[in-house]
Amino acid sequence: MRITIDAAGSDVAAWAAALRAQAHGEEIHVFESGKLAAVLGVQWLDFKLRGSDVFHASPSTSCAPRSAKLTATIEDLSSWVMPDQHIKAAHRFVERILEPAHGLIAVSESVRQDAIRLLGIAAEKVTTIYPGVAAEYFDAQPARRERPYVLYAASDKPRQNRDALLAAWRELKPELQREYDLISTSDAPGAGLMAGATLFVYPSLYDGFALPVAQAMAAQVAVVTSDVSSMPEVGRDAAVMVDPHDPTQIADGITRLLESDNDRAKLARYGRARAEKYRWEKCAAESLAFFRRMAGG
Repeated sequence: MRITIDAAGSDVAAWAAALRAQAHGEEIHVFESGKLAAVLGVQWLDFKLRGSDVFHASPSTSCAPRSAKLTATIEDLSSWVMPDQHIKAAHRFVERILEPAHGLIAVSESVRQDAIRLLGIAAEKVTTIYPGVAAEYFDAQPARRERPYVLYAASDKPRQNRDALLAAWRELKPELQREYDLISTSDAPGAGLMAGATLFVYPSLYDGFALPVAQAMAAQVAVVTSDVSSMPEVGRDAAVMVDPHDPTQIADGITRLLESDNDRAKLARYGRARAEKYRWEKCAAESLAFFRRMAGG
């Protein structure tokens, strides 16, 4: 069986490497359809995909092939869950790829249920397969800093809820604010920075798969995160869940863990055990089973 994956998808290199490591006779090919497919159309895409049994498209794939079974990954439905985040490209991806696809991967059960409810996709068409966390987080050595710190992911995305997190921090006892620095990072915090944190806080309003939460758990760092979207699914009993709309509740969750070494240590152990579900090896094994079903169906 030949599986071709559009190179424009998320974490394709890591996924393809894990797939190849576990393949038994399957050929894993990575190919970027890019602008040529948009210009030359489906005949060119079919020509490039000749010999492929399955083509796994990305949001950048411009058309559906006729020569291979079409699959894709649903990573994010923020355009539907949070209408003020409407992105035209996301809607085009649904129309040209997700609707005609033979089968789909959802990065969380939360996204799978959203796809069924919001997009009207048949439940049997969507399989939940968690993506992987890079091995460096499982083996991370803590970064050294002069003062202990609380880490949080922040960007200009409204759904990352930075204002509520900062409001919560201002509610902490002055002695906690003096003892700990509050450090922001991007969507993908470095492994050393993550592992060195006393606590990781992620009060996101929506996430297809809460990857920073999984990274923190892999690095054995206690987590405070939201009780909405995919965060409870990813964190389960290995994180403190809070209402992301309530700064006081976020502050209480942070305070509880900063003041309790035992609670932090317990969540760090639970988190590391749960993070084993997010190994690339597990993702690859489940993905290969999915592709085999698609090719044989």
